[in-house]
Amino acid sequence: MTARTKRLAYVWGAAILLALLSIGCAKREDPEQRIRGLIGKAEQAVEKKEIAELRGYISERYADEDGRDRRAIEGILRLYVLRHDAIHLLTRIDSVAFPQPKRAKAVVYVAMAGRPIAASDDLRSFNANLYRFELEFAEEGKQWRVARAAWRPAEPVDFIR
Repeated sequence: MTARTKRLAYVWGAAILLALLSIGCAKREDPEQRIRGLIGKAEQAVEKKEIAELRGYISERYADEDGRDRRAIEGILRLYVLRHDAIHLLTRIDSVAFPQPKRAKAVVYVAMAGRPIAASDDLRSFNANLYRFELEFAEEGKQWRVARAAWRPAEPVDFIR
């Protein structure tokens, strides 16, 4: 596996994690609470390698700058999960905004490692992959789903702000 392929697999694994953020929560919560509340569920689903559950959080209309659609993202997710014996994540939500009704944008930092990450201070001693995701969500019916994602490498300091 080339370094680029491995990096892409890590990135899309985290992107799919963030797709889990699109699940609808209790109606009494406001939209921001719904999206923020999904981070924990998303982490658990990725760490448990629940591919079928993860697929449900990606919009049918998913499209990104690199021309990937929902089917391509699902393939990357499967590849990521199958190639890693253990997946452990640490996430930090930087911001959640609602530029339009039924549309949300979130910036989320994700650290991915093969062993548990207890706290952001541990990142300096880990061989973890760190990414900054800019996600766009669409409310489809009563569920939020990831409609678009962009990412770039992050630094350990991004997790302690």
